Amino acid sequence: MLRTRWSIGIVALTIVGVLVAIGALIQPTAAARPSLQNATSTATETATEEITSTATITATEATVTPTEIVTPTETILPTETVTPTSTPGPNIRGRFWSFAAKFICGDASASSTGSGEPSLRPGSYATEINIHNPNYRGPVSVFKKVLLLVDKGEPVGREPKTVEARIVTGPISLANDGATMDDCASIWELANPGTPPPTPMPLTVGYLVLLSPRDLDVVSVTTAGPMATGQTPGSVAIDTLVIQGKRVTIPANAFPQGTFPSEDEFTDQP
Repeated sequence: MLRTRWSIGIVALTIVGVLVAIGALIQPTAAARPSLQNATSTATETATEEITSTATITATEATVTPTEIVTPTETILPTETVTPTSTPGPNIRGRFWSFAAKFICGDASASSTGSGEPSLRPGSYATEINIHNPNYRGPVSVFKKVLLLVDKGEPVGREPKTVEARIVTGPISLANDGATMDDCASIWELANPGTPPPTPMPLTVGYLVLLSPRDLDVVSVTTAGPMATGQTPGSVAIDTLVIQGKRVTIPANAFPQGTFPSEDEFTDQP
């Protein structure tokens, strides 16, 4: 019995020794395998796809057009307010029609205008000026003034001399479709107040200027013939001229006090 147990123990020890020997042989082989695995690794990770960017982003230039600046060119003037008064002040103005009618009156002789060529050929001259109101807006005021270039035979307005109107007379009133006239006698009285015209009348040349708030029909008729005295009758020349009006602005103080037309008389003005 005892002998059997010893036999089993010896066999067991023998098996353990064999196993230890086998383990010692296996350990070097296992230690060499990792290096072998590292040396024989063939799996290579290669990036073969190249990503090429083809989308091109173009920056669009935004063009800003400057806004057109409008510079105002129309100047708005303050409206002048005219307060009606019984006697208009000097700052009140009106837009009148002005008609400058040329007149020649009296006898012209070779010696009546001094040395040199006379202002007019010897003869007798007369002018009459017709004035008509074609409007139907009520009576219209007509003012008159005289500018003398030859006065009593003397050329007082020969260049470089100049003349000015002596006075503006108070107005006459022309009714709707009314008419009147001036001639050499009335022109003399305007130029020489209080002095009757002589006979024969000395040579008188100049302008009769008519002023009106409304447009008028103005026609002058001048006749020329032999001198009134010392010559036999002869042919007579007649010249008719339609006088065109011009618009002028005239202050109230250019008229006799209290005669400036009322606002109603300027009704045909734009």
